Amino acid sequence: MSKTVKSDERLFTIMEALKQREEAGVTELAKAVDLPKSSVHVHLSTLEKHDFVVKENGRYSLGLRFLDYGMIARNGRELYDIAKVKVDELSEKTDEQVWCITEENGKAIYLCGGSGEHAIQTDTYVGKQAELIDLAGGRAILANLPEPRRSEIIDGYEFGPESAFSDRETLIETLDTIRSDGIALNTEHYVKGVNAIGAPIIDNTGRVYGALSIAGPTHRLKGDFVENELSDLLLGTTNEIGVNLTYK
Repeated sequence: MSKTVKSDERLFTIMEALKQREEAGVTELAKAVDLPKSSVHVHLSTLEKHDFVVKENGRYSLGLRFLDYGMIARNGRELYDIAKVKVDELSEKTDEQVWCITEENGKAIYLCGGSGEHAIQTDTYVGKQAELIDLAGGRAILANLPEPRRSEIIDGYEFGPESAFSDRETLIETLDTIRSDGIALNTEHYVKGVNAIGAPIIDNTGRVYGALSIAGPTHRLKGDFVENELSDLLLGTTNEIGVNLTYK
């Protein structure tokens, strides 16, 4: 593992703790990250100076300056401009929630989404990070990544009762099936009461850009409707995006 700067590690730990709490005071944060109050205060003051946190009535919250960086990062992705229009179209056709995700540093990142008339509401949002194996779209990406990249990501997983897969062999078998079928299914693993179907976005050279997924309540997304109608619609859309990315 590469060396890191301890002071930077502390700063990111504080930022993550603040993100989880939405707002907090110095004492609360210091206790949460197990650091001296003086150290936490210095880090927060530095972040406040550069507009990355806002202080009101002695409590801190993340500043909108982060949005500036996030928008630049997202808009710099080739996938975003091409996929966004198709995500909106697909959500209108299905009346469900549609997401486009991409892989970064072995994690799934929600790049953009669209909500149909009957779309369910969850705690998922643009920019949210998740494990690839927890998502239908994430599994579709992982199944189609080249070796040794796929193995490198899988090596970082801990398998067991609380994981989406009990062991590495089961995951590999599932990924092989997904690669063969072209689609991935997720039945209530990530969100209880919600099923999802995902398909990879791959250009004509074989490069994996990301995936699209359609999510909805279990009573609507099930059986032949998912495996035939929705899968055909999803595969047609991801194929079109892949072609557009090839000749962009």
